Amino acid sequence: MGKMVSYNNNEISYDGCPGCAYAGHAFHLDCGLAYENEHFTLSQDWELPIPGFLIVAPKRHIEMLSELTEEERNEMFSIADKAVRILRENNICERFDYIFEEKENRHLHVWILPRYDWMAECTDDIIADLGAVFDYALYNFKNEEKYREIERVTGIVKNGFGSSK
Repeated sequence: MGKMVSYNNNEISYDGCPGCAYAGHAFHLDCGLAYENEHFTLSQDWELPIPGFLIVAPKRHIEMLSELTEEERNEMFSIADKAVRILRENNICERFDYIFEEKENRHLHVWILPRYDWMAECTDDIIADLGAVFDYALYNFKNEEKYREIERVTGIVKNGFGSSK
């Protein structure tokens, strides 16, 4: 059994692949899913308390981008694009990084990372030193104010997708 601590300090337990467990609704985040359809989920990053830091992941277990069909790749990019448009239209953030993560024995997923001004205080190169950005968020943002902001931003994305979940 795997374990992790969520962005708001709740322990998450899962069997096997965490992506499969989440897609199968074996655990939930307090802010809920921002969007899901037959093939993908879109949610707040499970562990890092950065409002608008979203994950797009396929529901079926795949480890590499090349395992997606052309239709699935188009759908994944469409979800990511719509999420960013919603965040921009609601003045959450203006710039974003899209980071594909292929890990052995884990789900492929795309991180949608908002580029907040505070990140430049952590490092000169956000992508090269994501660890500094993530450590800063973990150390400074695990508080009720950020949890409420995460719920607010996730709600905005849900509404933008027309999701009632």
